Amino acid sequence: MAVLRILNYPDPRLKTVAEPVTDINDPIVQQMIADMLETLVNTPHCGGLAATQLDIQNPKRIFVFYDFFEDKNSKETPTVVINPEIVNTEGEVFEQEGCMSVYPNEILAAILRPARTHMRGLDRHGKPIEFIREGYLAKNFMHEVDHLNGKLYIDHLKPLKRTMLDKKIKKVRTDHAKQKEE
Repeated sequence: MAVLRILNYPDPRLKTVAEPVTDINDPIVQQMIADMLETLVNTPHCGGLAATQLDIQNPKRIFVFYDFFEDKNSKETPTVVINPEIVNTEGEVFEQEGCMSVYPNEILAAILRPARTHMRGLDRHGKPIEFIREGYLAKNFMHEVDHLNGKLYIDHLKPLKRTMLDKKIKKVRTDHAKQKEE
């Protein structure tokens, strides 16, 4: 297992639309899953990662996340979803969102997401799995599926907000480049 590099915006690979997994037992697919889980576990403050936001050649429709139930006794479980499909959503929330690929410590933006999401897919062994989650995980499912479709959360912003955020991202990128030079 390896910790993979997380791609940073504006890397054009973040616009990649992932191909569906057709053979779950393919050693390349299983290695991709193992590396994605290793990356999730070793990335502080990370709730989920899609294959398309990692330095993977030919990323597949796979994402990993920490599943939990929103109660105090719930344990976070690293979970794999292959070929996710959003069945339906309910309600709306307009909240701050961030992304490991878009300077997570400096860039956040409020976007509209569902309050409840019903999703199905396959686990790493090819068995059907289904999730109905509210709150953070409802938004996270949409965020990760967006990644697999070549979209970032900032792509949901209205043009004026996006222009303002792009200026802030440019400044953050410049600051990061200066720090590397020092």
